[in-house]
Amino acid sequence: MKRKVVCRLCAATVCLTLGCTLFVGCAPDADDYVQPQFSSANILGEGASVTAETLVGREKADAANVLSKDGKCWTPSRPDGSEALNSYVEIYLGGTKTFNTALIREDGNEVQYFRLSARVDGQWKVIYQSEKIQALRLLSFDAVTADAIRLSIDKFRGKRAKIESIELYNEPKRAADDFNVTVYQRLDGDVPSEIMRRSDEEIDTYARYYDVYNTVLIFGAVNWSEGEMVFNFEDGEEGFARELHSLKQLIARRSDKAHDVKIICTALADGAGGAGHTGVNVFMAEHWKEVADQMVDFMKRYDLDGLDVDWEYPQTKADWKCYDQFISYLDDRMKTVKEDAILSAALSSGALGMSKETLARFDQIQYMAYDGMDEDGYQSSLDQAQAGLLGFVEKGVDLKQINIGIAAYGRPVDGGLFWANWRDVPREDYWNSLQYNVVCDGQLQDFAFCAPALAGDKTAYALLSGVGGVMVFRLACDKTPDHPDSVAAGIANALNRYVE
Repeated sequence: MKRKVVCRLCAATVCLTLGCTLFVGCAPDADDYVQPQFSSANILGEGASVTAETLVGREKADAANVLSKDGKCWTPSRPDGSEALNSYVEIYLGGTKTFNTALIREDGNEVQYFRLSARVDGQWKVIYQSEKIQALRLLSFDAVTADAIRLSIDKFRGKRAKIESIELYNEPKRAADDFNVTVYQRLDGDVPSEIMRRSDEEIDTYARYYDVYNTVLIFGAVNWSEGEMVFNFEDGEEGFARELHSLKQLIARRSDKAHDVKIICTALADGAGGAGHTGVNVFMAEHWKEVADQMVDFMKRYDLDGLDVDWEYPQTKADWKCYDQFISYLDDRMKTVKEDAILSAALSSGALGMSKETLARFDQIQYMAYDGMDEDGYQSSLDQAQAGLLGFVEKGVDLKQINIGIAAYGRPVDGGLFWANWRDVPREDYWNSLQYNVVCDGQLQDFAFCAPALAGDKTAYALLSGVGGVMVFRLACDKTPDHPDSVAAGIANALNRYVE
């Protein structure tokens, strides 16, 4: 039964749109994607065998193809007119084995819902479920010890799907001291000074966010008017100073005091020239040097760990030349103040017109791997992130610079403009990114989110593929960190599985 869900719009989220590069019709081949590198061996090797599969009509048994590497597929099917069929394959592992990661490859995009179950002590237990497989789907879950698995395809777009392979791994924990877990936070969303007036228990609960995130990226705090930095608070710079101080108090209340947390701030974003994308280009052509100088003074005055640039996007060659000059000058000035200052930028793989030298200067690239609706309306799938990552690789970007974006908000699957908070979805749901009957703007709509399980998969993919980290937009859209179905919990679960 579909439940009626009421949401509030996630306030002030206009800074990060136009996320990942969207591939419609002709997606890159999965072999071209950045591949996860496993430390353990695929346990579905010698000794594993298919013991059962469902067959429809005259369908031939072909499930054994998921264990081979000959390019053939298992083709689970559904009867004509059926909305769903529990079409499955059962695989004996060749003995009792432990695993915490799966890698499934699909030829196409037909699977609309699937489950992975394990046979533990003679009983079947669902260990993972989600909507999409697509080209290269990494699944992260708590370690399970079993002697067999069952992959069930519960919903199809067409009449059948093509599953190329499935692999299982038991990945050990590894050192990942340089892995970024960045979150965007506004100081007028969950207002830090107001949170600090709550009970000690509430403060400590909220501070658990900063046990997960190691970089807090403040945005929406400053703007520009006629070449001068202005503060977006009723009491101006005094308001910024107050809320930054309270934020630092909140971070200090985290339970893991050894967990280092950096604070950086977006000091240039669209709207600087008063007219969105076009205005910022005109504004920066005239003021880029004085903007950079004031940004560095701002960083020094408030002892920030770095600065972020959200210039979306230069359009002409002259715009990009200005961008190159600005970033080079800004980076050099920042390093004179703080040698390890973080230079960050929000970028899409479809807008990389700067020079390679400029690209190399960024310590963190906030890759906006969301808002790129696929043919089913999903706006933050793993496949979209993987496909968009290719644009950065082709430009010569070091993977260690990139943070893969995770949306803590939802977008209507019909491409509508409204943003819904994951925080405001009342049902407890760790697995499902598609949420039905969300009320926004007085209408019932179906929204695509990035569910906690998918957020964990993006984190695991980044870790195992050598990507620099992940990024969440934004903290105030998520459920509180003590909630088992928060996006933060999904990320933390993946980190706990793979990181020492």
